Amino acid sequence: MDLKICGITNRTELDILEEEGARYAGLWTGIDGHPRNLNDARFMELAESCQTVMPVAVCVKRPVRDLWSLLRMTNVRHVQLHGFNPPGDIAYLKDKGMTLIKTLHVDDHGGCPLERLIDSYRDAGSDVFLIDRFGGRQAIGSSGVSLCSQQADRWRERLNGARIWLAGGLTATRICELAEDERFEAVDVDSAARLKGGAIHRKAARLLVLASSPSNLFQAA
Repeated sequence: MDLKICGITNRTELDILEEEGARYAGLWTGIDGHPRNLNDARFMELAESCQTVMPVAVCVKRPVRDLWSLLRMTNVRHVQLHGFNPPGDIAYLKDKGMTLIKTLHVDDHGGCPLERLIDSYRDAGSDVFLIDRFGGRQAIGSSGVSLCSQQADRWRERLNGARIWLAGGLTATRICELAEDERFEAVDVDSAARLKGGAIHRKAARLLVLASSPSNLFQAA
């Protein structure tokens, strides 16, 4: 199972992901007012510094044409549209050669404000659906609160045939469980890679990488 660690803000954090073996680094843009939102210069600097880890642009409200004006100057080819985008946004970026990850915000009762658009997202070219817990329109990311396993499983079935990632308050223990049965292609974490909400911590990142790895990579001492 692949691992994405989100909210990278500096080279030190990026180096931890590179050295510990995470697959994706989430770089935030267009998330105004959030302390982990990157200005364009920092976004470009971090994106170009990625070597083994793959940068993912994570955007909530930035207009896609404006977003593309930034991405076209970088090596970023994965975009996570984390807001309430219309299918046309997917189609526009797909036409530019991007790999599209569309977040579906699912509440504790299994409701999703974007459910009616899922088929349109597929038709527009969404490559991956990311299931994340929905705590309201003002709290649509990095809440550190998990979606219950029953609703995650229900939505996995709802999206049968699609590439599916899972986010929302995932712990190393939960990721261990998910890695064993391969229900999801990747997991997306933020809070679990930090200590007390601070910077990305090497031990936490290493633990998450180990948790997301299949058991057959390990041998008993």
